[in-house]
Amino acid sequence: MDEKSFYQEYDVPQDLQFKTADILRGGGLQCACVLGEKALEGLFEKPNRLTKAKVELSFSVANKDILVQGKLQGEREIECARCLKLTKQTFNEEFFETYSTKAEIIDIMYLVRQTLALSEEIRFLCKPDCKGLCPQCGHDLNEGPCSCKPEIMSPFAALKGKFK
Repeated sequence: MDEKSFYQEYDVPQDLQFKTADILRGGGLQCACVLGEKALEGLFEKPNRLTKAKVELSFSVANKDILVQGKLQGEREIECARCLKLTKQTFNEEFFETYSTKAEIIDIMYLVRQTLALSEEIRFLCKPDCKGLCPQCGHDLNEGPCSCKPEIMSPFAALKGKFK
């Protein structure tokens, strides 16, 4: 079996656990697959969720190591921290890892989950100038002003009227 046909005929496992023997036999491996929702279930807390995810992998064989280069692309639905609207956000991440040729299985799903977890923003905004919600009535201030009277907050408001 020549190298080119091995790349084309390789059936990518849905759990992304590759047999080291297959990679060594072909002198490396290049493949790509779309990840299903089941594979990434439970990665993000609700309401955030992945809507699309594709991984491209390149395995290179060295003396005693296998270098894995991966590219992860997709889209996720994330809740804005200010207005609470769900917004789509694209991501494009890369990862690199080295494995021993003595390992039986190379688990790429662990790397995919780790990369996605590290790429998630701590505080996501739907747009940089998001005005958020009115603290009194909950109206989305991006849609226009509400009829609430703005409260003037002062650290000395509790002392008002105490010293007469």
